[in-house]
Amino acid sequence: MQFNQNELIAILNIANGMAEIDGKTDSIELEVIYSQMKRLGLDDEELFKFSEKAILNMDPHTAMGIVAGMNTTQKQYVQALLIIIMASDGEIHEREMIMLRMVTKICGLPPISMNDIRNTLNAFRNMNY
Repeated sequence: MQFNQNELIAILNIANGMAEIDGKTDSIELEVIYSQMKRLGLDDEELFKFSEKAILNMDPHTAMGIVAGMNTTQKQYVQALLIIIMASDGEIHEREMIMLRMVTKICGLPPISMNDIRNTLNAFRNMNY
């Protein structure tokens, strides 16, 4: 899957927001973000620079606008990443569900049900990441 620099920064912005939305950022949530960015080809230096830009230079509205402009496959990846982040600490917080619904609606992501969430998590577990 290919993303340009602005798309990666937007993904990091939204992913960090998901990790923080429940009031605590668990190390496992950060590890999920880190491992997925590595899978997309970022090295440690790029990940640091892009994370800094995501946090300091991009607001969530801009990030969601960038995601809204992605193709369907890219949007599905973003949605799956958010689901994995929100479940990675062993619990799905109400605020995480609210954020997922909000991002899904604003970004034009595919509609999502609890069954879809379970299927996404099972597929992720089967990938052994």
